[in-house]
This record gives sequence, C-alpha cells and structure tokens, in this order.
Amino acid sequence: MKTQTIDHTIRINAPAQKVWQVLWDKDRYKKWAAAFMPNSHYTGELIPGGKIQFLDADHNGMESMIASLTENREITFHHLHELQAGKEGQSLGDMSEQYLLDERDGVTTLSLKLDVPEQYFNETDAATQKALQIIKELAERAS
Repeated sequence: MKTQTIDHTIRINAPAQKVWQVLWDKDRYKKWAAAFMPNSHYTGELIPGGKIQFLDADHNGMESMIASLTENREITFHHLHELQAGKEGQSLGDMSEQYLLDERDGVTTLSLKLDVPEQYFNETDAATQKALQIIKELAERAS
C-alpha cells in the first residue's frame, strides 16, 4: 500500500496541557475527530505500548498501538490494521500518526504528521486542516 505523509502545524494560543486535553479527553476528541468521520471516538487507554481503537458509530476504523507517549508533549500511534464492524481487517503496514506539542510563553505549536494511503490523501488532508482549526478553537475557548 503506497502512502503519503500529511504534515501540518498550527499555533494555538493556549498552554500545551489545554491542547492535550482537547486532543485526548474522550468527549472533546469526538468534536474534532468528526472532521474525519461523524461519530468518531476511541476506546482504550493512552499508555505507552497500549492499544487504541479509533472507531465510527458502526465500529469501523482501525486499531493502533501507542509507540511513544510523553503527556502534554508527544504521542505517536503505529496503525496496525483496519476494523470492520469491530473485526480485524487489512493490515495497515507501516502507517503512523504523530502529534507534537511545543509550548512557548503560553502559545502551543501543534504539529501533526499522518501517513495515509495515496488514494485518500486529498480528502484526509482537507479533513486534517479542518480538525486542526476545531482543536485550535476548542483549546483557545478553554483557556
């Protein structure tokens, strides 16, 4: 499966801890992840080596392993395989997704790198930009 990497950065007028809460609090996650798929949510715990399932309302999505995690700073997911109705599907090979937060004087730069199959690049890139705007709005409102 050929992939391309989406790489975006956004400056958010909020401390890294607030941005992290917007990213990974399960209720707030649903708000910004809807940019990718309505009713998106995740199950599992955010712990290094832990497994997370990113799902839609029909339990379609993917299962991922947390390759690295430093709270309020960085998290990297290694995407393992697709899920169809909660059942393991096609392997996702070496696809990964990384969130980096760099706070300076109360302003956080959020960088997101995401490997996607080539055929989904354009729509995922547009959804990623929309999601980052929602994350910015939620974090700045919460500050």
